[in-house]
Amino acid sequence: MTRKLKKGGYTAILSVIVIAAVVLLNLIVGRLPEKVRQWDMSSSQIYTLGGTTQDLLRSLDRDVTIYVVADPDSVDKRITSFVKRYEDLSDCIKVVTVDSVLHPDEVKKLKAQDNTLLVSCDSTGRTESIALADIIKMDEMSYYYYGQSKETEFDGEGQLTGAISHVINDAEKTVYFTEGHGEAALGATASDMLKKSNLTVNTVNLLTGGSIPKDCQLLLMNAPASDLANDEKKMISDYLDGGGRVMILAGYSEKDRPNLNALMNDYGLNLENGLAADTKKFYQNNPYYIFPTIQAGSEVTNGIDGKSAALVLQSAALTQKEGLPEGVEVTPFMETSDGGMVVTADKQTQGTYILGAVSEKTLSSGTARLTVFSTPSLIDEGLNTSFTNLTNLTLFMNAVTTNFDDVSNVSIPSKSLEVTYNTVTHGGMWGILFIFVIPVVTLAAGLVIWLKRRRL
Repeated sequence: MTRKLKKGGYTAILSVIVIAAVVLLNLIVGRLPEKVRQWDMSSSQIYTLGGTTQDLLRSLDRDVTIYVVADPDSVDKRITSFVKRYEDLSDCIKVVTVDSVLHPDEVKKLKAQDNTLLVSCDSTGRTESIALADIIKMDEMSYYYYGQSKETEFDGEGQLTGAISHVINDAEKTVYFTEGHGEAALGATASDMLKKSNLTVNTVNLLTGGSIPKDCQLLLMNAPASDLANDEKKMISDYLDGGGRVMILAGYSEKDRPNLNALMNDYGLNLENGLAADTKKFYQNNPYYIFPTIQAGSEVTNGIDGKSAALVLQSAALTQKEGLPEGVEVTPFMETSDGGMVVTADKQTQGTYILGAVSEKTLSSGTARLTVFSTPSLIDEGLNTSFTNLTNLTLFMNAVTTNFDDVSNVSIPSKSLEVTYNTVTHGGMWGILFIFVIPVVTLAAGLVIWLKRRRL
């Protein structure tokens, strides 16, 4: 064997070893969990699963299959990578890809739609379908006006966690929103969060309907501008006396609402006449834009970080009656600071005022529960869209779901895909340093070096 042939043989053997090592490494890496193979480097942490999802997956005791029904080549890689993270966190989760192009019969057998995630639980027989377009949301107006496709939100965790919670639970709960008193419309975000927690939302006009529907498990009034009729007040009182659940987002109104206030008085709360303000904890020099004090120890505030903030605007104020009715216990969970006040046209009354409270009444047959927020701005669509880091919606959803023993708050808001820029709003000395000092020093040093080299 010549030396040249021997050298070529060593090279060939070495090449085979390297190729085999690369193939083996790829096989090993391919079997690693998705969270290990792909780190979440996105600015809004779209691949990171929050505590609510992790708690749900850890407690799973029923098998759930997530079918990715689409042409695999057309599915956004962010979605497939995200879905696999659920499989990594629970042995009860299985992800199956169904190629809708090659296997249309299998799609038909599953009764699925193309370009969807189908979440299925065999033990309950329930399924939930999620359109891929509902996960990565687009700005339709941008395309309409400018002809450009612009991504706005990634709602993978909210949609998928809500769907899993829905298919594993047998219980269905119905929430009725009242109409006929100038109530504010429920925003898209709040409606979406109620749906994610598997709550069916309907509306009811008590005056024309004549009664509270029998399947109503929570009656909710959102910013009634006018008062309850006498018949309506009696209906709600009777519903509560039968162990019912009622939530009121009262809000400030220039109209007198004696029946509404009388309903609250029966449960130890009084709606003050005037606007709430806070001279110590407010936003942008406006004492009517209040950062409320969140009280620990309430079911409504469970899981809320003490460093996070809620914001309420143009709020009414509540106080607790000195002599509580028999069997009634009031638990405030949101208040002004001691710099709070109620402002009317002719006076200002200082004190600490309640902005949110739960009142429970012990009955012979169970417990009645009345939850009152003093402001509907808590779920205002514009406010929560502008300030995505507020805990407003979490407080609202906690208040809703704590009315049910077998419903948890699994409502997770979508994450922004908007491009964020590092901007110094008030530079001060830092602005002077980076705009003037550093450039001048750099130019001076360069000039000195240039002069020295020129003399050599």
